[in-house]
Amino acid sequence: MDFFLQIFTNGLLTGFVYALMALAIVIIYKSSSIFNFAHGSLVGLCTFFVWQMVVGWGLPLYAAFIFELAAIAALAYALQQLVLKPLTGQPLMAAIISTIALGEFFSGIVVLFWPGPGRVLPVWIKLSILKFGPVVISSDSLINFIVCALGFAVFLLFFHKTRFGLAMRGTAEDHTLAQSEGVKVDLIFVVSWFVAILVAAIGGVLMSSLYGVSYESLQGLGMKALAVVILGGMESILGALIGGLIIGVVESLGGGYIDPLVSGGFSEVAPYIVLLIVLVFRPYGLFGYERIERV
Repeated sequence: MDFFLQIFTNGLLTGFVYALMALAIVIIYKSSSIFNFAHGSLVGLCTFFVWQMVVGWGLPLYAAFIFELAAIAALAYALQQLVLKPLTGQPLMAAIISTIALGEFFSGIVVLFWPGPGRVLPVWIKLSILKFGPVVISSDSLINFIVCALGFAVFLLFFHKTRFGLAMRGTAEDHTLAQSEGVKVDLIFVVSWFVAILVAAIGGVLMSSLYGVSYESLQGLGMKALAVVILGGMESILGALIGGLIIGVVESLGGGYIDPLVSGGFSEVAPYIVLLIVLVFRPYGLFGYERIERV
């Protein structure tokens, strides 16, 4: 029982990071109806840029944070103006293919500027172990949980309690109607991409603080976020949270109980098995909206 509680708790803590990463995809989809397949590459690019500033250039953490915000804002603006805006009015598939192409482009940047093996972020907080009965939690994992929970809470407050959040919700419902009511839709898109990329960077740094800065693992983290979004429902913020926790727990349980029996690897496949099973019965995800088209 103690072993079950331990791996279940580990799965929940990891699931909160997955949920935060999935939130970035939901933000883009809710505001622009584009499913961002470049998410995994953005996670890797942003995290390696943080490593470059902190380790490569020796900048203090607060300066690196400011530069990261500026770089993310510039990237979000460039994506909207140079890539997505020209595709307005074009078939939705064109925008989706463009995100796949962007993912390959960002992957190429990472390989070009940061080749070779993975890197290690500096230790910002002294590692300690906390015990809650039979469950042992590292301080890094607990901090990751707190940051992810705060990130979710801040975004929900912003999305539901501010005028800009109201404008984002209106834009998500109907771009043309929102624009006719005076909403600056282009600005909404830029802010949505900024928030999404910022969330991707936070999630990447949190996971890299535990497992190191490796592009393969960071891109895999982004791909798991895609699975979380599909599982929870592409329009649902609650679905991102619940889906992330489910994926985290399933992965942890698979690693704890099944991997020793099959020489490892099942934990990486288990979330997608659950995803397939859920989609058979709920094609729109656990909390997705079923769209009814009248002909």
